[in-house]
Amino acid sequence: MFRIPSFNQMQMSWDEAVATIKGRGNDGTLISGMEEMNRIWNDHCEEGLDTDDDFFDHWVYEVNAYNVVFNGMSQLFGESA
Repeated sequence: MFRIPSFNQMQMSWDEAVATIKGRGNDGTLISGMEEMNRIWNDHCEEGLDTDDDFFDHWVYEVNAYNVVFNGMSQLFGESA
């Protein structure tokens, strides 16, 4: 889950989030979209060229969608310890 600065946080419906994340993946699935967003974040961290604010400004819709999907999917598995 992304820790999104308050300035970049937005409300998004489940359907909007799913469509956004599926669009990021290479095979149109939620899992591949989630993995792609993780890869993009890891690449950002390794490069160290931009600030995190720049990252969140650029990927604002995708990271908010990621969090909506992450929260929705985590409900399938129950509460974590």
